Amino acid sequence: MSRAIQRGVSMEADNIRSLRRNLGMTQEEFAHRLGITVATVNRWENGHNSPTRLARKALYDLATEGGVRGPQLNTPSEG
Repeated sequence: MSRAIQRGVSMEADNIRSLRRNLGMTQEEFAHRLGITVATVNRWENGHNSPTRLARKALYDLATEGGVRGPQLNTPSEG
C-alpha cells in the first residue's frame, strides 16, 4: 500500500473514531446503530478496512442525525 493510501486510510479511520466519540457511543452502540458488527467498527477504526459506499451513507446519516459536523466524514458521494 502506498504512503498516500496509508495516510488516507489512517485519516478515514481517525475520522470514524472521532465521529463515534463525538456521538458519545461505544463501539458496541455504534455498531448496533449501523447494523454492523463490533469487529467491523474495530477494523474501520484501525484502518484495516474501509466502509462501503452504503456504509458511508449510513455513517453520514448518523452524523447528521447526531448533529455532528466537520471533517469527520466525506459526503457519501465523495472518496
